[in-house]
Amino acid sequence: MPHKAEDPQRRMMHAFDELVHLYRLLERENDMLREQLRRHSAGELQIRETERRMSDLRGHRPQVTHDRLRELLTSDSF
Repeated sequence: MPHKAEDPQRRMMHAFDELVHLYRLLERENDMLREQLRRHSAGELQIRETERRMSDLRGHRPQVTHDRLRELLTSDSF
């Protein structure tokens, strides 16, 4: 019966792995879109405006959260 207690934990880890995978895909898509925007004269301005809006949505949370998530995603601790 010990494997029943592990089942929810395994499902949680699987769900977390899927979220990390989706986050990485989203991050790649974001990078590609930024590259495309930078090809146009107003693209960098659009990027900055979007970053300001996202900062407002996050309530001006520090960059630390994003940096910490990136650090976790690039670590070998998974």
